[in-house]
Amino acid sequence: MHHEAAAKVWQTHFSDSEAVKRYAEGPPRFVPGFADLHRMTRILLAERAAPDAHVLVLGAGGGLELKALAEAEPRWRFVGVDPAAEMLKQAERTLGALNARVQLLQRLHRRCA
Repeated sequence: MHHEAAAKVWQTHFSDSEAVKRYAEGPPRFVPGFADLHRMTRILLAERAAPDAHVLVLGAGGGLELKALAEAEPRWRFVGVDPAAEMLKQAERTLGALNARVQLLQRLHRRCA
């Protein structure tokens, strides 16, 4: 699929607020060991990160990884970046009170020539 066509499909899917609300159901069903991936990520980051680290999460829309990391490491702060505004709204809902330690940013992909 051509880059622009793929981007259009992606934008349509992740702009649909109803599809985005159901997003959190998918990864745990389709990714074996999904919760364990978050746990392993936290363990590996904690080996090198300071106890009060600032962590950048790319593709943060939905907030699942942010929530898992923030719950496990109460002193860490986060910046979550995603190109989809609706996904970032979902991340806010997913994070709830944890939003106080998370900055969410929308950044669109820019293709380099």
